[in-house]
Amino acid sequence: MKPALSNRSAFSLLEAIITIAVIGILASIGVPAIGNVVEGSRRGVSENVVQTLNKATREFSHSQYDLRTTPVPSSSGDEMLMLRTLQWRDPDLSGELNPKGPFMRSDWNPTGSTSDEHYRAEWTGSTWRLLEPGDEGAGIRIIFDGSDLGTPYVHSEGFTPIGSR
Repeated sequence: MKPALSNRSAFSLLEAIITIAVIGILASIGVPAIGNVVEGSRRGVSENVVQTLNKATREFSHSQYDLRTTPVPSSSGDEMLMLRTLQWRDPDLSGELNPKGPFMRSDWNPTGSTSDEHYRAEWTGSTWRLLEPGDEGAGIRIIFDGSDLGTPYVHSEGFTPIGSR
């Protein structure tokens, strides 16, 4: 009696080529879709930052005084001063019912940017608006990896917030 041969199955060369081709087609469809998801997420985070800045500006205006200034479109200096104003805590805590701040996280330390490759939050003089990649203008650069969070910003003793009473 002859020993039984085990049944072996394996890919033929043609099956391997077809499998690789199908994987290549799926990858060519999936990779751009993932890129769109990432870009959509960045836009969503950027819109959230601008909404948070606008909410903080309204709360500051209700508690302190109206934040209206003349924007400086070629520089992000006014945006940084606005942010520092929103991060400021009024040391005069006498008899007011409204909170005295801060109205934005004090550990957010972004940088300014004039590059049209970045998402930026631009101060318009009374509100914040989103500048997307491709838009010209200066603003606070929105960073997505959390590297702009860290040590709380400490205002100088003589810091004067902007706006008018």
